[in-house]
Amino acid sequence: MTSHTRPQPPALETALDALPDGLIVLDATGAVTHLNREAAMIGGLDAATAPGQTLARLGAGSALNWLPVEEMIEAGRTGSVMLRGDTVGAVLVTLRRIATGGHVLTLRDLAVLDHARRQAAGQRDAAPFPTTAERRLRPDFARQRHLSPWLDRMMSRGERALLQGARVIITGESGVGKTEIARHLHGFVSNATDPFIAVNCAAIPETLFESELFGYEKGAFTGASTEGKKGLIEMAEGGTLFLDEIGEIPLPLQAKLLTFLEDGMVMRIGGTRPRRVSVRVISATNRDLLAMAEERRFRLDLYYRLAVVNMPIKPLREVPELLDHLIERFLTAINQRRSQPLDLSEDLCARLRAYQYPGNIRELWNLMQQISVLGDDIDELPRRLMAIDLDAVPVRAPATAPTVAGAEDPPEGLPLREALAEYELRIIEEAIRIHGSKRKAAAALGVDIGTISRKTRKEP
Repeated sequence: MTSHTRPQPPALETALDALPDGLIVLDATGAVTHLNREAAMIGGLDAATAPGQTLARLGAGSALNWLPVEEMIEAGRTGSVMLRGDTVGAVLVTLRRIATGGHVLTLRDLAVLDHARRQAAGQRDAAPFPTTAERRLRPDFARQRHLSPWLDRMMSRGERALLQGARVIITGESGVGKTEIARHLHGFVSNATDPFIAVNCAAIPETLFESELFGYEKGAFTGASTEGKKGLIEMAEGGTLFLDEIGEIPLPLQAKLLTFLEDGMVMRIGGTRPRRVSVRVISATNRDLLAMAEERRFRLDLYYRLAVVNMPIKPLREVPELLDHLIERFLTAINQRRSQPLDLSEDLCARLRAYQYPGNIRELWNLMQQISVLGDDIDELPRRLMAIDLDAVPVRAPATAPTVAGAEDPPEGLPLREALAEYELRIIEEAIRIHGSKRKAAAALGVDIGTISRKTRKEP
């Protein structure tokens, strides 16, 4: 959709953004003068705030470690250096001096170059090569954590948990990115060769679940492979087993999964000898497992085995600080596929910011794709966006901690310990009143149910 209100970028900027390689230009003082769209994408950089910044300051929130490049500049050297990042893998950065006394850096994604070389030689990739846009849709968590202190705390919690060998459960609505968070946590504690086995528990038929997860020996049942088969748990040996939609595991098989979590042993169907398997376990769900446990649809002991550390992920509407970053990132990925770059009007950007996204990040990506296809016809744009009355949308105020009536001032005349206990009790009682149960109040306050029960217990 072409904007009629936003001024067109200069011709040089448009040309630089069309380059297939990343390009960063530094002046004689070391400040950035140009940064094209590809460099922002590869490095996880903010193109809007880049001009005037030093490379060190610009790279503080980057997906790449720019220290080797900074050292080359300080030493007066030029040449090439290999950097690695979560979003694209290996990146070749070439540093050259220019006549004005500054430097120019080019960034090349080596996976793309290797693919082009194999194509030129008439060779085929061992696996289908995803497009640049598809590969770079992977979240830039370095940038997102810089923008959102709350997300940074959550990610740090998960990283600490896996470093200490604790299991993690990621909870949140569909579309918030639970699988990508699990993949990041795996990469944080693993080597490049360690397997990451993602299991969508909702997609496996109940009759096949046990054989898929635990495997089987040859001849274990009619139609079984004559060689037997490793289960998904064994395939994750030495790496990470990610159990997505964990609440969909059939109740009869939850006991067998619990046994594996307790002793690390797997028994294939038809097997006589258990096998020890060493894996990290991350699970995820968009359901309330504690409520399911109360209804006897999920084992409570299995929940406590899985949920050693809980990572509740907020829906997109509660982290608006990420919205502009995601829109720009998706727009860049979409423009990789277009012959004419897509430019969003100010009105449409405002509508994208005002929308609530019940489908979260997945819905935002879907909307961006629809805009790319239908943007030339304003009448065909998604009606849920165009129906927003921008004049009626309140200006977002900074998030503040919730207050509890009567709890603003501590009670007078009490020792500090008793005053704190009284203040805690008021907050807990208000949370129970709002959410309707102690268990839901515990989840909202980020504590376990035992803490709520203990602090609300009336002593005789």
